[in-house]
Amino acid sequence: MKQILLSVLVLFLSACASTNWSAKNYEDEFTDQKTCRVVYGTDFGKGIVKGMGGIHYYPFIENGPDGVVFGIHNDYDVPVGDVQIRVDGNSFIAISQSETPLRFSPSAYEIDTSYMKDIEGIDAEAMQNSMNANMENVQKMSSPYTATTGEKAEKIISQLRVGKIMKMRIIGFGVNSVASTTGEYKLGEEFGQALAGCDL
Repeated sequence: MKQILLSVLVLFLSACASTNWSAKNYEDEFTDQKTCRVVYGTDFGKGIVKGMGGIHYYPFIENGPDGVVFGIHNDYDVPVGDVQIRVDGNSFIAISQSETPLRFSPSAYEIDTSYMKDIEGIDAEAMQNSMNANMENVQKMSSPYTATTGEKAEKIISQLRVGKIMKMRIIGFGVNSVASTTGEYKLGEEFGQALAGCDL
């Protein structure tokens, strides 16, 4: 009986600790926009880890409307902040929350400054542009994602393709220190298969 219980426990812990890379397809139910995302871990494993407490961060790669995106999200939908990525012995690559595409951010509140257009001495257009820029920053800072696109995303992915270990440090909105949250993720053949599953 003890052996059976031990076997069940081992299987259960193996499932919890599963760190598979996989490709998942998503389709927006309103816009029909399709994206493919390379994700780390299984839903079951993430659920168990979440139940153990704390905030856990997961890398992802997406092939979608912004082109290729590399990013990090967490399991509580709280802001991530700034992140550092390092693959094997390469120099680290910093990703700022300000780089995050707006579609990964909460909906924006629009601030209408048109009532100022007839007030003498006030440039209503400049005021509106300033408010729009501020709202974009607020959106990005409140996003449960930190992500980058373009050349930086491509550079990270090219290192991941041939790498063995990716390290990720969550700096948040503070200063980088040894106390910053750091995670380590194995790469390899399974990662390559997941990339191929998203045509990357």
